[in-house]
Amino acid sequence: MEHLEIADWGVCEEEQKKEFTSFFDKFANELKEALRSLQSNITLKAYDDQWESDVKNIHGSNKAPNPDMITDFEKIFNEWSDRIQDALEGADAEQKNEKGDPRQELDYWKQRMRKLTGISEQLRSKNCRTVYDVLTQASQTPSDVGKPRDKIYLATSKWRSIELRVTEALNEAKDNVKYL
Repeated sequence: MEHLEIADWGVCEEEQKKEFTSFFDKFANELKEALRSLQSNITLKAYDDQWESDVKNIHGSNKAPNPDMITDFEKIFNEWSDRIQDALEGADAEQKNEKGDPRQELDYWKQRMRKLTGISEQLRSKNCRTVYDVLTQASQTPSDVGKPRDKIYLATSKWRSIELRVTEALNEAKDNVKYL
């Protein structure tokens, strides 16, 4: 932090100056941590814009979804699942390796909470919900969409399991930050 000149403080007492700079430094450190967390967070790739009209027409339609779209969505979906699982497993391994003081533990849980919040928000995004809904519908469509329906069903089941793990891990992180 750049120091203010004596004239900038006006009639503040020394104790007020110390309190202000202490709070400001704490805020600056929290902001740095949040930025570092954003940089290390995973980003789930959006589905290709070429499928936008197919997505809009799929709801309320009795025709089978475009097989190429289903193949593309399944590929994206599996990539997302793998990335999220890797992030969860990496955080679990990191937790087992971290044996530090209470401050380090609190910092770990704050970082984990930020990362999981970012993942959770993406899981609820229009992008993820659309891909999930289309694949769920494809797994329930009686006509052949070019892929075994049970394979798509297993992928969506795995996804529900991942969503649950993210929610549980996020709740655990929130509780630990709250009580540490």
